[in-house]
Amino acid sequence: MSVLLAQQAATPAGESGSPFLPVSPVREDLRFEAQLPAFEAKDIAGRTWRLDDLRAKFTLIYIWHTFEARAVDAHDPRLREILGLSNLPEVQRFYDKVKGSKSIQVLTFCRDYDYTHAPEYIKARGYSFPVIADWTLIQKLFGKAAGNPPYLVVDPAGRLSNPSRSWSLGRVLYEIEAISAARTSSTTGPR
Repeated sequence: MSVLLAQQAATPAGESGSPFLPVSPVREDLRFEAQLPAFEAKDIAGRTWRLDDLRAKFTLIYIWHTFEARAVDAHDPRLREILGLSNLPEVQRFYDKVKGSKSIQVLTFCRDYDYTHAPEYIKARGYSFPVIADWTLIQKLFGKAAGNPPYLVVDPAGRLSNPSRSWSLGRVLYEIEAISAARTSSTTGPR
C-alpha cells in the first residue's frame, strides 16, 4: 500500500468523506475602531476639510506619493499591480462614479515633503479628486496605518477602518459600496 493510501486510511474522514480537515474560510470585514482626531486642512484646490466633512459618509482615504505615481507612469502599467504602487487611475474612476453620492466620498493625501509636486502632477494627469498635500497631517491622522496599504476607509461616525492588508483596492471599493448600500436600504426601509 502506498504511503498516501496508508495516511488516508489512518486519517478520520470529515463529514464530507474527505480525509482532509475542514478549514473555515477567513472572513475579513471592514472594522471601524479608532476615532480620527479633529483636523483642519486645505486641499490643493483650496477647499478646507475638517473631520465634520467626513461624517455622514463613507470616505475612501488614499495615501500616495508623486515619486511612486511617476515611476508607474514612466514604466509598464502592469508594475502598478505587481509592486502595489499608485492606483490613482482607479481612484479617479471611483471618484467620478461617486462624485454626487450622498453616502460615499473620496479624499486623497499626498505624502510628498515638497507640497508643490502634488498640484503639478494632478494637473498634468488630469485628475480631479481632492488632494491634501501634508505629510505631517498624514502621520497625525493615520499613524502607522498610513500607507500600508495606501487605502483606508472612514465611516460616517468618523472612525477609521483597520488596514485590510489582504484586500486589493478594488475589493475595498466594492466593500464601501456594499456597506453604503446596506446602510442606505436599512435607513430608508422598504417602499
